[in-house]
Amino acid sequence: MSDISHPQPPVPGGVRIGTVEREQAAAALAEHFAAGRLETDEFDARVRQAYLAKTAADLTPLFADLPDKQRFAPEPDRVRRDPGREAAALRTLVFVVAVLAAILWVALVRVPPLVFLPIVWLVLARRGFGRRSCRAW
Repeated sequence: MSDISHPQPPVPGGVRIGTVEREQAAAALAEHFAAGRLETDEFDARVRQAYLAKTAADLTPLFADLPDKQRFAPEPDRVRRDPGREAAALRTLVFVVAVLAAILWVALVRVPPLVFLPIVWLVLARRGFGRRSCRAW
């Protein structure tokens, strides 16, 4: 019998790799280079070795002295909250709801809109409507 009919189990790291794995290794090396972990000469040499690699074991030494991707991966961008913007949005929402409620009140109860003039005056006074700087004449 020949050895072809009974293949031997692959040696760890002896599995052949393809172009996709080589390009992934080069991209990972580029990330390390961009982060400042590799100098230009080191980066060039390692990328050259990555493209010449035949097996996964050939890629392992290229990353032996570099941190894992999970350890150096940046955290996802978190939305920073702006309390001033949230308060302004809330005031706008309350104003819109109040205007809609007033329109519904007038339409359904048939109360003249003059009833709402004191409310409008209070809102405008609170916002500083008509404030002017005091200048000496």
